[in-house]
Amino acid sequence: MGACLVKKTVEQDTLFTKVQRVVENNDVLDLEFISRSGEFASNIENINNAYFMIKDLRTNLLGLSLFHNSLNCFKFIHKSLNASLESMEKIFLDQKTSAIDLICTRNCVDILDYYLPYYEKSFEYCPLIEEVSQSLNFTSNTEVVKPKIIISTYTPIHKACEIGNMNIISHIHKYFKEKAIIPYTLDLDYQDENSGENCSLISCRTGNYTMIRFLHTTCQTNFRLLNKLGENAVQILAASNKKKNFKDFYESLVYLVINAGVDLSHNYEETLLLLESEKAILFYQKKLKEKGIEIDKYELEERYKLVRIEQVRSLEEEKLDSYQGSEFNFIKLYSDIMQGTDADEISAIDTHSRNATPFTSVLNELPPN
Repeated sequence: MGACLVKKTVEQDTLFTKVQRVVENNDVLDLEFISRSGEFASNIENINNAYFMIKDLRTNLLGLSLFHNSLNCFKFIHKSLNASLESMEKIFLDQKTSAIDLICTRNCVDILDYYLPYYEKSFEYCPLIEEVSQSLNFTSNTEVVKPKIIISTYTPIHKACEIGNMNIISHIHKYFKEKAIIPYTLDLDYQDENSGENCSLISCRTGNYTMIRFLHTTCQTNFRLLNKLGENAVQILAASNKKKNFKDFYESLVYLVINAGVDLSHNYEETLLLLESEKAILFYQKKLKEKGIEIDKYELEERYKLVRIEQVRSLEEEKLDSYQGSEFNFIKLYSDIMQGTDADEISAIDTHSRNATPFTSVLNELPPN
């Protein structure tokens, strides 16, 4: 009986490994052949159950093909094997992610084009609550997936923008371009509830010049809003560049000011202090001057220079300097520092209440051996 169990486990591993490899390669003919075998029927009893693990993600066969952007396999599993989109979504939502989230972050453009019409019909346009939640219903019957909380407040389209998946952004923009209603999860101008940033401001935070231009010229997203810290696109770009030193920082700065029409006078002193390259500083100061604001970064730095106040140290603190280092000797320190000190200043504990042995009260509480 034990041998049979081992044999079955090996068979399962072989089948699942084989199926996973076929799906990853988007080999729909091999998948169709395997799906007709008795081995497949005995090991994958329910097509909607989660039999596979990809890193830390548990998924079923349909979700596996989505993860690998294997469109031919995805369509075959969905239509020919009658796999449920709703069941796949429920498995993902239970793990605090979603199909559209994986599509956007993994740049699954082929799957996106097939999946978008289903997603659009199933999305429930419920009022936004404090945490981002999402509920999908792919069927016309009463079975409904209960809303699941998504930990990250970045929507799938925000994540695609942050990563730089321009193909995803382009396809979603084209799909919803002529539509009156867009799910907030795929709305380029939807502002993240924590940061207040839309895709325009996120592209500035990542310093992605190509994305900035694409969002402005093709998608016509809003670059003139402020985030919840009161920062505009130019200030966000300058602050992020100070940390990461973007390759196309100067081009991005010029584009935002000249082409996108971002107000460079907003918090201009803070922004100027953030700029480091001479080219960017001269450009910014020149544009401010055109607005009637004459300012010099280096004079500004002098004005806001912090003066460090020298704190007065006590004689006791100065005495301790000579006892630093590896030769530290507590007994010598105690003898030298405490010499001549009044005993009353050292401790106010009544001498009659002291125990002769340290921690006697604790020792008395211990059980006998």
